[in-house]
Amino acid sequence: MNTETLQINIESPIATVTLNRPNVLNAFNEQLVLDLQQAFKNLTEDESVRVIILTGSGKGFSAGADLTEREASWDPDCPSKDALLRGYMPIFNNIVEMPKIVIAAINGPAAGIGAALAMACDLRVMTKSSYILSVFSNIALVPDGGLNWLLTRFLGYAKALEFAIEAKKIDSQMCLDFGIANKVVEDNKLLEETYSWANSLAKRSPQALSNTKRLMRDSLSKSYFDTFKQEAEIQNEIFGSSEHREAVQAFFEKRQPKFD
Repeated sequence: MNTETLQINIESPIATVTLNRPNVLNAFNEQLVLDLQQAFKNLTEDESVRVIILTGSGKGFSAGADLTEREASWDPDCPSKDALLRGYMPIFNNIVEMPKIVIAAINGPAAGIGAALAMACDLRVMTKSSYILSVFSNIALVPDGGLNWLLTRFLGYAKALEFAIEAKKIDSQMCLDFGIANKVVEDNKLLEETYSWANSLAKRSPQALSNTKRLMRDSLSKSYFDTFKQEAEIQNEIFGSSEHREAVQAFFEKRQPKFD
């Protein structure tokens, strides 16, 4: 299931998607954008997959957009806008909307649109030497890919502005301190540790994971009592389901539940 720019490995219930342009630190050209769109669409529809790991080959997660690309199909009158809305947005939308957990395994730099992609994932594991970088101001541009929203949510306005306008690295320890990173591991343990965590999550109730993801994503734009009501509706839908019954029975039988 590999493409020109991606390596995709599925060992159900876990899929690993690896950005595979290591010679340019996995910088995004149009082909990588389109391949990643299709990969996430396929994985959303693949019922055997419950958790997805997204990582980069070689020495980095992604250096951002490939500034050396000369030929692409983006609208010549507004190439940046077209690339963001027609190219990247469907990828980010799939990550946010899919009822599966997406873990970014960040090796080396996650810069520019690569930083936005990593931060749009549900969870993040970073190596000690990895970092997030909003590099846009170095080329007289503003952060994009939703990075203004993401950085401000995690860091607060003042710190987010500082790191964005000065294009300063947010190292893995700071990412851990601010809640951007869930875990920081040794450089040579990234995929091993991430896969172990993904495997543990994949054994949990799919309906609990998918609905909790949905509730918490939605809560970012809802009031407290709107979320309260949404919780009540979803709880009503899944209470008494086969997964709920299995989990309750396993609790009383002091064993791990098994979800088909």
